[in-house]
Amino acid sequence: MSISSVERQLRRTSQQISRLRDELLLLEEQYAHFSDEAETARIHALVSETPISERTRQQAARHADVVGQERNQLMIRIGQLEGTQDLLLDQMNS
Repeated sequence: MSISSVERQLRRTSQQISRLRDELLLLEEQYAHFSDEAETARIHALVSETPISERTRQQAARHADVVGQERNQLMIRIGQLEGTQDLLLDQMNS
């Protein structure tokens, strides 16, 4: 592969990593919010012991889980792109 082609791919990969890291920051904030909300709902459900509070707790926990899963998938994708970036840098150096 030519150097210019590798450089283009490296630039593209670097831009993707940057964009995904920005997205990860947002998901981290959302995850913190939903986790706090789920914990508050859990405590409320323990204290009140009503079906409504239990449903609220379950719903809050589901939201936190979904955002947590999205965050984990995004972290995996960033790791994959960083691996690709390393390979491209190795190609440039050889």
